[in-house]
Amino acid sequence: MNATTHNYEMVLIAAPHLDDEGLAALNERVSGWITTAGGTLSGTNVWGRRQLAYAIGKYTEGTYVQFNFQLDPSASRELDHSLRIEEQVVRHMVIRLDD
Repeated sequence: MNATTHNYEMVLIAAPHLDDEGLAALNERVSGWITTAGGTLSGTNVWGRRQLAYAIGKYTEGTYVQFNFQLDPSASRELDHSLRIEEQVVRHMVIRLDD
């Protein structure tokens, strides 16, 4: 691991109307944002469709996807911005893992 990168874990909730191909395309797009920013993706785990604890917008369920990656801290802001404007992402959370 480079001294300027940190380990991150991100979980996003994708819109429930996405089929398998749409979800795969979204995962590729998010992975591309990470690698374009100079990060390395170490793993992706699709948890599947789950009921939400409360409605988010008009959605009561969504597909959960976990990403593990290394990224420069300055690039994480751009990733967060891209996820916020992506219409197929209902909610996301990025946390920095302890080194």
